[in-house]
Amino acid sequence: MNRTLKIDLITTLLLICLGLILRIALQDFPNISPVAALALFAGYLLHSRALAIVVPLTVLVVSDLYFGGYAPAVMATVYVLLAIPVVAGRPLRNLHKRHQTHSLRTVSVGGTGLLFAILFFLGTNLAVWGASSYYTRDWIGLVECYTAALPFFRQTLIGDLAFVSVFFGSYAMFRVWINVQSRQAVAQ
Repeated sequence: MNRTLKIDLITTLLLICLGLILRIALQDFPNISPVAALALFAGYLLHSRALAIVVPLTVLVVSDLYFGGYAPAVMATVYVLLAIPVVAGRPLRNLHKRHQTHSLRTVSVGGTGLLFAILFFLGTNLAVWGASSYYTRDWIGLVECYTAALPFFRQTLIGDLAFVSVFFGSYAMFRVWINVQSRQAVAQ
């Protein structure tokens, strides 16, 4: 097993553990979850896209065993929509390698987090509208569904943007710290 794969496996395990701890610890805060941010971060950090997808899906499966399931169509939609940010991770990393400005990195990470929060809101509520008997199967029912979901969207935005900031910000600070340590070791 090569060094990169070992590091990816260890990182995958750590991200899964972090995701499970946070998701369970935050269970009393509806729609505030680290999963989308973890998916984006895993896609950014890990060399293996397959391992990156394992992160959000494992967090969801294991924590849903703890929380319990819900409507299968909605559950499948949630899983797919929370795995999709993985695919944006590598292009985001490549963008960051080409452009060293911190403001561009911040905007690109925040904008990507915002984009996936909006996609999650639109997709999951479409699934709720289609799978439930709460709303009529017409435009009025669809509008009612999205309107009723707006408070949850606010929570999703807060959670996604906070976790994207924490994960990517911590990683950036860690890289700066490593560079400082390396320079000090060379200087001595």
